[in-house]
Amino acid sequence: MKKVLMTAMTNSISEVMETMFFMPVEIGPEMMLNDADIDLNNALACRLNFTGDICGNIDVISPEPLVAELTSNFLGETKAGLTWEQQFGTLSEMLNMVCGNALKNVKCQQPYRLGIPEEITSSDLNGTAECTLIKTMDSTMAMLLSILVSQ
Repeated sequence: MKKVLMTAMTNSISEVMETMFFMPVEIGPEMMLNDADIDLNNALACRLNFTGDICGNIDVISPEPLVAELTSNFLGETKAGLTWEQQFGTLSEMLNMVCGNALKNVKCQQPYRLGIPEEITSSDLNGTAECTLIKTMDSTMAMLLSILVSQ
């Protein structure tokens, strides 16, 4: 079931990034987060919990310059004037859109419920966890899917 959900997530992130953030992406290989060439100490990270037929969470980790570009595209503002709150809000909203879009495409018996995105730090991340890379023209972010309970 994790594979089905991960396929839905990767399809969703491609769709959301292109239509909402005007940024085409290429889904890269799966690898350990520590090998993803993302400086976790200079990245923004967000986690969203979900429950339903499958329970778990999805994390997105993105370098700060990429988050600034996403925010600028999404809000129509220049990067220079963006606040941290705007950038974290954009990353949270992107994660909400991706997860919600993906879960609606996964057949289920119980409806899914999304939690509230929360900021996480590098210490909250498992560097040996397998992540999927999302590559833009200039940068790379990572997405981790963790299944907590499979019913």
